[in-house]
Amino acid sequence: MGNIIKINSSDIENVLKGRPRQYLAGDLKTPQELEFITDKHLEIGITDYDQYTAEIVHYHTEAVEYQYMLSGWTKYMDTETGIEYEFKKGDFYCIDRNTTYAQKSKKGTRILFIKVPSINDKHTVETSDMIKAWYEEGLKTVRKDYAHEADMPKANSMRPAAAVAIINDNRILMLKRMDNGKWTLPGGTMELEESLIDCAVREVREETGLDVKVTDIIGTYTDPDIRIEYSDGEVRREFTIVYYGTASDSEVIIDDESSQYAWIDLLEVEKYPMARSQQKRIQDVVRFYRTGEKRME
Repeated sequence: MGNIIKINSSDIENVLKGRPRQYLAGDLKTPQELEFITDKHLEIGITDYDQYTAEIVHYHTEAVEYQYMLSGWTKYMDTETGIEYEFKKGDFYCIDRNTTYAQKSKKGTRILFIKVPSINDKHTVETSDMIKAWYEEGLKTVRKDYAHEADMPKANSMRPAAAVAIINDNRILMLKRMDNGKWTLPGGTMELEESLIDCAVREVREETGLDVKVTDIIGTYTDPDIRIEYSDGEVRREFTIVYYGTASDSEVIIDDESSQYAWIDLLEVEKYPMARSQQKRIQDVVRFYRTGEKRME
């Protein structure tokens, strides 16, 4: 008689919190927190990177690895040939036995892996100076903004986001992004356990070090033909709420997402290089500050 065995998604998610890898099936000798399916022929599991991670250089003498990208962006280097490979969400790839490789993965990358057979045949290799430098380069995300362009890529995600216009003495706080070199309001995407206002406050604190108080809403921006393409394969459609906020301090400490900040006079801010979608928001911010008029779209 056959049998069907289930491992609940909630159990998998709970055990992955704070843990980079969880096996789901295999001939495993080490005790596992999550109940797994015993199988002498293969190993199946999930690798989850909650921060940028570089894997130690290694190879397998007998096992072949099959990997499917559930999310994110990872790069491999065959250390014998120097050839670099990159994989993004939806890609499937195979690493043959006796392939010595280095790997680095962006925060938020999740990979389903299958290793055949289920044996411990991992052999580590000393990391060369060249590979150390490759690790230190990290994975730099590049961003491209589109607005009502005929050849823009099709959106594959939508993530609610919040931004905050902080104005002191007719000067607005702006950040220069690392990923596209353009100026923007501080803000970012909402996490599952928070509201949009919570998101706005958290993102401002993370990006500027300021504690902001949200006092009003300036506009909503949900045009499906405003899109952002990232080098990890995500193409995000616009869904942003812009708030008005105040901060008691003006001393800013930026994070690694920005190259610089500036308190810019409202009469000059539109002259700075920005994405078209950001220019529209700044125009609305200036109009709101002067007249109280809001934009809803």
